[in-house]
Amino acid sequence: MNDTTIEKLLFHAPKPLASPDLLKRLQADIVLPNVKPAAKAREGQNPLRRWFPALGFAVFMLSCAIMVAVQASWSTKLKTENTTLRATTADLPKLREQHTALEQAQAEHDELVQLQKDNAELHSLQAEVAQLRDLPAEIQRLQNENQRLATAANSAHKSGGDNFFDDAAQQLADAKARAERIQCVNNMKQVGLAFRIWAGDHRDKFPTSLVVMSNELSTPKILVCPSDSARQQQYASLRFGEFQDNMTSYVLTVQPDDESANPPCIIAKCPIHHNYLLSDGSVQQVNLKNPAYREVQKDGRWYLQAAEPGSTWNDAINPPAK
Repeated sequence: MNDTTIEKLLFHAPKPLASPDLLKRLQADIVLPNVKPAAKAREGQNPLRRWFPALGFAVFMLSCAIMVAVQASWSTKLKTENTTLRATTADLPKLREQHTALEQAQAEHDELVQLQKDNAELHSLQAEVAQLRDLPAEIQRLQNENQRLATAANSAHKSGGDNFFDDAAQQLADAKARAERIQCVNNMKQVGLAFRIWAGDHRDKFPTSLVVMSNELSTPKILVCPSDSARQQQYASLRFGEFQDNMTSYVLTVQPDDESANPPCIIAKCPIHHNYLLSDGSVQQVNLKNPAYREVQKDGRWYLQAAEPGSTWNDAINPPAK
């Protein structure tokens, strides 16, 4: 028997009839839950519980109103600041022009101050040049005096005056020494002028050697002391391309690249005549028999300090310990 035959049999089978008391039995089997009567409202209940939703809504609306007022205040303040900024921005080109004019005026003022400083330094240099111009006349006078003394010495020698000849020779030697020392002072003043020109072109720094200032010096002969006969014969006629640092007679005592704005210190000295070139361009002469100054070293620099009365040159360069 297949499925089709079973379906046909079930389709043609008679429908079952319900029992007459089926409805009553079903109704009897239904059980309903017990319904309790509604509880009476308790007496003395808080009335705010009834109005709580309304109060909550009112608080919410009040908060919203406060926030809106605060935002309106901020908006008004921002509008005021915006208006102020727009007014300031409107004046910005004018302010820029005023700022540019102020910067230009400041630059012109600084340039004027620098020009005044350069002018004062130029007058000072002109005064020093005038002093240097007077030195050749003094040297010429001494040379004439030397010739006169030499002539007098020769005359005395011919006449047989040995004592007079010795005195004249001594005077001649002294006059020559004075002339050479004056020429040495002249050389050192020119070196000091070259120092100041160099420092002005190199941010107030000292040069590392004397030969470095070849553009500021006219000839290497200035760097050779006239009493230094050995160097005079070997190096005085050389050019700066051939002249070396060890060929000069003067000793450089300043530190390389040191600032020239310090108090007047010794920047160079002549070990033959004991002439001292100071950083302000002046030259000091020290007498060996009765020195008025002595060398002192402070913070890596050399200075001239007043010597004690009665001190010798050895005390001046090597002061006794106190």
